[in-house]
Amino acid sequence: MAEAWRRVRRVVEDSDVVVEVLDARDPAATRNSDVEKLARSLGKRLMAAINKADLVPLEIGLKWKRWLESQGVPSVFLSARERLGTRKLVAYIKRLAPSIPVKVAVVGYPNVGKSTIINYLKGRHVASTSPKPGWTRGEQLVRAKSWLLVVDTPGVLAAEGAEDPALAVIRGAVDPGRVDDAVPYAVALIERVLKLNPKALEAYGLASASSAEEALELIGRRYGRLMKGGRVNVDEAARRVLRDWIVGKLTYWYEPDRP
Repeated sequence: MAEAWRRVRRVVEDSDVVVEVLDARDPAATRNSDVEKLARSLGKRLMAAINKADLVPLEIGLKWKRWLESQGVPSVFLSARERLGTRKLVAYIKRLAPSIPVKVAVVGYPNVGKSTIINYLKGRHVASTSPKPGWTRGEQLVRAKSWLLVVDTPGVLAAEGAEDPALAVIRGAVDPGRVDDAVPYAVALIERVLKLNPKALEAYGLASASSAEEALELIGRRYGRLMKGGRVNVDEAARRVLRDWIVGKLTYWYEPDRP
């Protein structure tokens, strides 16, 4: 974590514009105040790319855009994967550039779509993309256009609020294939969903659930994660929930005025 943060600091120092990539499902949870403070302290132009627009309603994404801009962060709502709003990203970068050519640092937590944005800007696959947390191992300098250099930063940052298991999942710090006990993370994530947008569990065919534990049991039973005697294999159900979050099957959203 310390080495990753040093790399992030180095590329921010060496850049003109910092693009912080956020997950449109939970922009507040995927902001990194340390990165934003660093960019501002160094006099860098800062903007947000609210990515994965295909996973949330348009009106929700636009509310987040306006909310971030009210805090002085120019923002673009886009889906790099689906090529929605991506031209606006390029236009915003050019508008913010203090001079041409411009060097841009693309920063953010793992799985928010940083590498997909790099690939779009370049026009071909030059940065590895994978839903596995921490896939990007080091920074890469990419000439995206004649006037645009892009620096891809390491995917792992020192996660603020790491003591919160739900935030650890949302910020890409949990690999469902490697974590020893997936249940606490899945329960915490489902609790956040139930608090902010319980309708999101309809993706599993669940009309309602009184608790995260009950939801996890129902999900396990629905997908046949059973052991002998018909008991639900809760650990396997939990790992499915974590994978669903990473690949975008589990979606939820809420408006900026929610906690």
